[in-house]
Amino acid sequence: MSKVVSVRFEDLEFERLEKMAKLAGKNIAQFVREKIKESIQQEMRETSLLERLIKMIENLQNQPQNTCKFNDELLREIYKLLLYATAHDRAVFELLFVLPEKRKEYFQKRQELEKKFELEF
Repeated sequence: MSKVVSVRFEDLEFERLEKMAKLAGKNIAQFVREKIKESIQQEMRETSLLERLIKMIENLQNQPQNTCKFNDELLREIYKLLLYATAHDRAVFELLFVLPEKRKEYFQKRQELEKKFELEF
């Protein structure tokens, strides 16, 4: 069984969505469903990143002070995650919502960042 959700868009927003859907070769309903799904998946990835960071910080707090090597490694990982999150936010802002043709560039940039920071999702 499926459910229906009504959403209102301003005329200009609807026209923009319609054009984007057409460029993607989809009807507007398919396009909106896909974008909502992508958005949720992205939010889950970002939440996973933050959860990793929180666990690392909690682990750091629970370690004895004489585990200097462990702490240095943990701090490097935290630093990598923070750098990745910052660079990712910039990429999203600059690319994802600007133009439909920029989406491919966004996903390419995101993959480059994940590879650069040696992160797997």
